[in-house]
Amino acid sequence: MRGTRRATLIVLLILPVTASAQVNPSGTWRTLHTEHFRVHFRPTNRAQALEAAAEAERAYRLLSTELHRPRGIVDLTLSDDFDTANGFTTTYPTNRVTILLVPPSTDPALQTYDSWQRLVIVHELTHVFHLDRTRGIWSGLQAVFGRLPGLFPNQYQPSWVTEGLATYYESRFTTGGRAEGSYHRQTVGADAFAGAARSPYDALLFTRWADGITPYAYGSRFWEYLSLTGGDSLVPRFAERTAGQLIPFRVGRPLTGIGAPRSLFETWREAIAAAAPPAGDSFTTSRLIARELRTEPVPRVSPDGNRIAYVYDDGRDARKLRVVDAQSGAVERAHRVNGEVSYDWLGDTLIVAQLDYIDRWTARSDLWRWSPSGDWTRMTDSARLLEPRSGGGMLVALKLGDGGITPAVAPRLSEAIVDAPGVTWGPVAPSPDGRWVVAPRHQHGQWQLVRWRAGSPQSMAAISPPADLVASPTWGLGGVLFVTDAGGFPQIHLWKEGAGITRITAEPLGARSPAVLADGRILFTTLGHAGWELRAVAPLASPRAPDQALPMTPFDSAPHVSVRETGYASWPSLRPHFWIPLWLDAADAGRFIGAGTAGGDAVGRYAYFATALVSGAPLRAEGSLFALSNALGDPTLDFAISNHWSLIGTDSTGHVVSRDQRDAGIGATFLAHRWRSFVSLRVAAEYEGRKYISAPDTALADICTGCRSNDLLGGVASLSFGSAVSAPLATSLQDGASASFLFRYRGEQGSSRWLTEARARGNFYLRLGPRIGFAHPVVAARVAIGAMDGPLPDHLSVGGVSSGAAQLAFAQTIGVFRTFPVRGYAPGAAQGRRAATATVEYRVPLALVGRSLGHLPFGADKLSFALFGDLGDAWDPGEPAQLNHLRSFGVELVGDLTVSYDLPLRVRVGVAQPATGPASVYGAFAADF
Repeated sequence: MRGTRRATLIVLLILPVTASAQVNPSGTWRTLHTEHFRVHFRPTNRAQALEAAAEAERAYRLLSTELHRPRGIVDLTLSDDFDTANGFTTTYPTNRVTILLVPPSTDPALQTYDSWQRLVIVHELTHVFHLDRTRGIWSGLQAVFGRLPGLFPNQYQPSWVTEGLATYYESRFTTGGRAEGSYHRQTVGADAFAGAARSPYDALLFTRWADGITPYAYGSRFWEYLSLTGGDSLVPRFAERTAGQLIPFRVGRPLTGIGAPRSLFETWREAIAAAAPPAGDSFTTSRLIARELRTEPVPRVSPDGNRIAYVYDDGRDARKLRVVDAQSGAVERAHRVNGEVSYDWLGDTLIVAQLDYIDRWTARSDLWRWSPSGDWTRMTDSARLLEPRSGGGMLVALKLGDGGITPAVAPRLSEAIVDAPGVTWGPVAPSPDGRWVVAPRHQHGQWQLVRWRAGSPQSMAAISPPADLVASPTWGLGGVLFVTDAGGFPQIHLWKEGAGITRITAEPLGARSPAVLADGRILFTTLGHAGWELRAVAPLASPRAPDQALPMTPFDSAPHVSVRETGYASWPSLRPHFWIPLWLDAADAGRFIGAGTAGGDAVGRYAYFATALVSGAPLRAEGSLFALSNALGDPTLDFAISNHWSLIGTDSTGHVVSRDQRDAGIGATFLAHRWRSFVSLRVAAEYEGRKYISAPDTALADICTGCRSNDLLGGVASLSFGSAVSAPLATSLQDGASASFLFRYRGEQGSSRWLTEARARGNFYLRLGPRIGFAHPVVAARVAIGAMDGPLPDHLSVGGVSSGAAQLAFAQTIGVFRTFPVRGYAPGAAQGRRAATATVEYRVPLALVGRSLGHLPFGADKLSFALFGDLGDAWDPGEPAQLNHLRSFGVELVGDLTVSYDLPLRVRVGVAQPATGPASVYGAFAADF
């Protein structure tokens, strides 16, 4: 659902990064072959794979009635390694989709579905149909270069087009979908209600709220409204027209060209207005408790009514679980939490479920106990439990496994108490006296609230009619409160024995996640223009009849398809599918022409990047191969080999001396990490060779001093570890530290010469208060030291500007990283066998922009600046160290920008004043620490 890959004009920067962090490629995999798909799965998930194969062929057939069919076989990978619901798509080097099997249970954006696999497969396959399509010059270029990133015109469209189309079709070709659900209506309606609706050039993946939700919510509203007012043929005609336009960024012109009844902006305004609450509605007399939150602050009231627990996530710091006084709202205690957080009171103790990594690839939801004394204790390990709820001394939770969600009761939380195939459950709520249990049940494409006697699930009976959404049951006010959205926005309803169901809230932007306070008021969550809000309100004095839901289309399973099962084979997706022309001018050493290619297999087991070039006069070749293997899971293995020709010079007699630099290495990287911390160890063997050639052939010693062919063999070990907080609105990492250590040995073959190198680097981050603008300022410091020893000649260099390393596909990076930078000085301003530098930066937020530059596909997300001071020196053993030998101070403007509408790009522009000489202006990408 998230993670559709975008294209840019810079080819090497847009190779796909697979969602391998959420797919463990090691171990045994199997493949189901259908007419249009290769479905990759683990043997334990074969039943889900058969369902996915049928749903994929169903989606393919339906989408083919509106969109042009994609080329080739689509790889569909099923993963059960991450306990959250999601999906990912890329169209290069091949069309491939990854689905996380865990169905959504409480995610308000994803609860309207008939079948999770059906919904996510239709959504992701729409991306394949839409983004794979090329016409005109784009088709001609792909005929020459293959599936080269950057030659897919529809990938240049803004995210609200691509994600909006996929969300539109997920709703069109299922009986659910987010275009039909209330969450997107709330998101858009809250902006419209505040008079701050986004434009087509602001409904993008900017950091300001609603962040990644915005393209889905606005885009689906637009396409649904356009199909209703102009005819549903306009949507596929638009996708077909943009697939051939020469300037691929344009949106308004192709919309006009297909005969849309109104312009882009007119249609947009009308679509947004249709999502707004009815004119004249206003908030009830609810009391605001918390606002501008980026995670739903689901409230839980302690059994004695004196305390409220809720998630506080303002996007500026780590997400926290807060306990506040129910009367004053004063914060009594808080604790950092991870993702997918759910919780409830068990007496005076909070039972918390959250995600955390259990190994390099796998994240599981487990239970923790948070006692009143502040002790935070892990209760389970890799148990896959979420949504703990208590009542009458009972502790229940939802158990994940085999692509499903089932209820479980303590102390036997590993066992499901209800085992009904094809059924998904929402949070299970025991009554305060422990006699009854209620829960939302998803069956046959619909939600329904059911009740049964504790310990007797066979007595289960429905107490609400089927609906698109039934969520958040809780006991109180003499019955069961729950949420449904038949009226367009979610509202809280009350079921009472013998009295049926009544609606007890009338919030213009909806009300979710109820909890009853001791005085009878209802705590609830809603969406505001700037994020989630937590409010309290008295129930309606005159409860209303529930809104009538529209008739629902019966759910029908996808027809079975013919499949052929084999073991997993990497080659069909791994083999080269494109090539990049390359040219290198090494003057008299050779003028090289050749090609590069890259690839990766469907499950992320292998990846490579390769180049090959030749020169005709003189006849020479150079090339490179970098390969990465995750087949073992941990460690990752890497292999690299390359040679590169360069010109050393030409003497007065016409002798041309060239150097062939040859490098190779093989390494293994071990990684262990948690939600905010990591430890990484890499060990590798290295080879470095230099061969000098003179043309015409002669003794090199006569014409080239120092041109000595030699081979160096050795190894390297590097250790990195750290823990820090990263937040969407933060200007940098904060409240943490990281460190790295490197040791390298090289020995010259055929001689006794050798060289050792040791480096250490530490980074430190501290968030300061109070908040300035949209975030807190941060003080960041960096210290680096290094030493070399041995008879081989080499040195450490101090000076220059360091860029952060931007991660590319297939383990490639870009960026000039320097271990010992001092801004304001040229690289190598100081050289020696010893080196040390130190940096201090004061990083301050400047502006949260979140807008495009007019109608151009470029925008500014957020701006900040840093005041810095650098110092350092390099020296040889026996010489005195002068750590302030090179020193500078200055200011740096940091812009988090977007190109191609949504691709993030951090740019740093600074002015550095060295101790002597004029100030220098510089530019760099990313952050180097």
